[in-house]
Amino acid sequence: MQKNTPKISIITPSYNQGNYLQETILSVINQKYSSYELIIIDGGSTDNTIEVIKKYEEYITYWVSEKDRGQSHAIRKGLAIATGDIINWINSDDLVAPGAFHCIAAEFYLDKYDVICGNCDYFLNSLNHLDLRNERMGLGTTVGNTLVEQKINQPSTFFKASVLKALGVDEQYHYAMDLELWFRYLLQAGQQRVLLSDSLFTYFRLHETSKSVAQSSRFVGDIEKVFYNVLHSLNAPRVLLDFARLNIPNADAFSPIRYPVAVSTKETSYFLLHMALLAKQHYSEIKNVVAARESLLVAQQNGHPKAPSVLRQLAKSLIPNKVLSWLASQRNKRKI
Repeated sequence: MQKNTPKISIITPSYNQGNYLQETILSVINQKYSSYELIIIDGGSTDNTIEVIKKYEEYITYWVSEKDRGQSHAIRKGLAIATGDIINWINSDDLVAPGAFHCIAAEFYLDKYDVICGNCDYFLNSLNHLDLRNERMGLGTTVGNTLVEQKINQPSTFFKASVLKALGVDEQYHYAMDLELWFRYLLQAGQQRVLLSDSLFTYFRLHETSKSVAQSSRFVGDIEKVFYNVLHSLNAPRVLLDFARLNIPNADAFSPIRYPVAVSTKETSYFLLHMALLAKQHYSEIKNVVAARESLLVAQQNGHPKAPSVLRQLAKSLIPNKVLSWLASQRNKRKI
């Protein structure tokens, strides 16, 4: 049976975000929710962060300021301490929306769901400048569709504590740890225990020094690693793995991880289809006939139609331009 007030744990990783941290803390305190805990894991800030923390220390369940190995490490430290029924991390420049905890408690039945995904509004520096409205974690028709769409919104995604603790956060990801966590969950549990809520849970701040803005290009490398791991976990053929490795920074130093997969092949086939078509296009462009054919075969095995027009398009992409010109001239001669 659902508790009337399930305990909600908020982990806030922090490093030199003292200018924003007070707003984050107040957004939690002002929930006026009777059963929450706020855990702040600071990486040894040198700005006014400690001063802000001490100002609100009576409302903070636990805090520490010491050098760590980055955001993912800080979240892992917080998970080890958290005692709530529901857990999420809210970064030190983001905000919990008014009334969010009460909405989560009312909607999130822990015996039925593992995850609740609410809406998130993006804003530029202050709430007076809202940029994107009602962003939410997206679900496609299958797990494969969801993986391809990559519609990620971590701030407004709250997990059942036991589920999040079992999944953990992988420290090798400094930028896409939320996407990696989400993909691992979906491959293990599918989408049946994910609840989409229309309530507004959080505000996501965009500013010049945030990772999402200042280091946006570095997210791509993490995402490419996650995609490779998914392919590896689905036993994708070497032709797709070689393609996926192309865009991984320092690929020689990358050690793939095999994720547990409990969903059916039907649930993941669209992901393989999508990656196979991307690989086919790449191999066609570089005139690698064998790899392009192998990629097309994988696409066909995962739902791509074996239409003659598709095969003609593939053949055309693999034939040198000089040969195509010659064939065209021969056809023109026959018409004369």
